[in-house]
Amino acid sequence: MSNNKSGLISLGKNRFQFLILVLIFLLIFLSTVSVLIGSISLNPLTIWKIVINKIFSTDIFEKDWKKNIEIIVWNLRMPRVIMGIIVGASLSLVGILMQALTKNTLADPYILGISSGASTGAILVIILGGAGLFSVPIGAFSLGILTSFLVFYNSSRESFSTSKLVLTGIAISSFFSGLTTFLVVSASKENEVKSVLFWMTGSLSGSNWSTVSISFVALIISSVIIYSMHKELDIIMTGDEIAETLGVNVARLRLIIVIVSSLLTSFIVANTGIIGFVGLVIPHIGRGIVGAKHKRLIIFSILMGGIFLLITDCIARTVLKGQEVPIGVITAIIGAPFFMWLIKKSSYSFGGN
Repeated sequence: MSNNKSGLISLGKNRFQFLILVLIFLLIFLSTVSVLIGSISLNPLTIWKIVINKIFSTDIFEKDWKKNIEIIVWNLRMPRVIMGIIVGASLSLVGILMQALTKNTLADPYILGISSGASTGAILVIILGGAGLFSVPIGAFSLGILTSFLVFYNSSRESFSTSKLVLTGIAISSFFSGLTTFLVVSASKENEVKSVLFWMTGSLSGSNWSTVSISFVALIISSVIIYSMHKELDIIMTGDEIAETLGVNVARLRLIIVIVSSLLTSFIVANTGIIGFVGLVIPHIGRGIVGAKHKRLIIFSILMGGIFLLITDCIARTVLKGQEVPIGVITAIIGAPFFMWLIKKSSYSFGGN
């Protein structure tokens, strides 16, 4: 297969718009399927009647369903579905940013050690008996942000180096992984161990409308900021010297990338634990289909990331009868071999157009 900078297929504007519409339709379809999964059978039409009534805060459709059905759909299953879409979209966006920052196709949202730091922050709160709805997310977010700036500061001393960034991230990640293991071993209560395992393997089961709202706002703000800089991201892929010559403030762009990546990754880890491989695989799929231009890649990857997380969550909830498998386990099982296949079969250009 020949090297094609525009992706596996040559996408004109109309074809790209059609592809995006297909992805949106698939996202809606998979959302409905995901809400249907559970011990209680639901009618797809009833699901959308409930959702529309809730969105418009009025009874557009007459309530011909029981109250418990509405609670199951709106309070339990819908937050999980929406959070899955947000997590997939966020991790995919951060994956794009990390690969642009390091100019390394193997980079992902966890290369800075943010996830390990955030996970350790959450576990510390659990072990220390932190109280309150937002105590664990605050612990995760605080240590995640601290970790990212520590890595960025160390890699920027004297002169910025992507090699130093990656190596520092690996070192920090290893440190927090060791600390996390120590905390697991030292946990004395069974419920503490279960909570710790949740953060280490990732799950959408704890989703609620409060966490969904905060994560959604973070994703929207980050997406708008990054999309407005898609030309700068294209240029920086050609190299720092060329980017500076073309008028890009590389230092400012790096800082924005680190801040946005840190915020999004910390939000996600704080609410769902560690879910790997999404930010690694999805951008590769995007470049293979729509090309390397960030104007298209960002939109495609955000939608594809949401679809990927919905599919893996459905698998996690159904692969074992009567038992839910952590979604991080499923993404790893699917992502690792698929990524190896991508490395072998890749036919796109990472930079350039």
